[in-house]
Amino acid sequence: MEENIDVVKEELKEVKRRLFNTTLKTAMIMVLFLVELFVIGKILIQSGIVPNPGKENKNNIAVLNINKEITIGYVDTLMNKIDKELSKKTTKEFLVIINSPGGSPSASDELSEYLKFVNDKKKVTVYVEAMAASGAYYIASAIKPLNANKNAIIGSIGVIMPHYNLGDLAKKLGVQEDYLAAGKYKKPISYFKPLDKENKEYLKDNLLMPTYKNFIQSVADNRGLSFKEVEKFADGRIYIANDPKIKGILVDNLTNLYKIKEKIKERYKDVSFTDITTEKKGLFPIESKINLNLNTLTDSSILK
Repeated sequence: MEENIDVVKEELKEVKRRLFNTTLKTAMIMVLFLVELFVIGKILIQSGIVPNPGKENKNNIAVLNINKEITIGYVDTLMNKIDKELSKKTTKEFLVIINSPGGSPSASDELSEYLKFVNDKKKVTVYVEAMAASGAYYIASAIKPLNANKNAIIGSIGVIMPHYNLGDLAKKLGVQEDYLAAGKYKKPISYFKPLDKENKEYLKDNLLMPTYKNFIQSVADNRGLSFKEVEKFADGRIYIANDPKIKGILVDNLTNLYKIKEKIKERYKDVSFTDITTEKKGLFPIESKINLNLNTLTDSSILK
């Protein structure tokens, strides 16, 4: 009987030892897990992927970098990001930095009008760093004063509709165009032949000129100028921002980004700047590349 009791005691000791070892291992695993969480969290905060809880009480300036071709999809994305910031009490103002060659007339108008709406709720500052051409200038003109680097490219107010004639290449490849259409002007453009005079006039009168006039009028309204005052600078030309001819017409102030930020800092005791537009992939942000094509004030789904 005593031998059986001793065996049981030894078995209990073994069970306790195993439990102790298991608990110790579990505790070590938990400690390592928490350390890993801490390190990952720090990386995410430093990368800007998640906000820093310690900065929530600061006066935050949401930085909007417009540095792509202006498309409906891109503008929708930007507007959604701004919407989120508008609801935050910590976001006090918006700083819009423009480096874009332009894009769709409709998309440009949408963002231009939206920025004016945002400016009525929270102050918006616009700064052209390197380029605000065509549709991007349409957007930049929405907020006064219009600030720019003295070397920034400004203007390119105009509308273009590219057309490519692939007829000779198609003949060599044995490709023929075939289609059905009801309505004289249903298919005014073909990639297999030049535009004839009638269709050129039709597209110019019904598409290009109305869009062009809308562009000029919107800039005039935004800048507090007459149609004729803007029209003088709306022949598609680009200007360097410090060109005396455009002072007070297309540009108001010549400055630099750090000066813009310093002025904003003067309005708050404690301020932070948060880029709300940088794209992220994994833990590392990817900056958008700038397309330097100056003639992109066309929505490819409509005008090409």
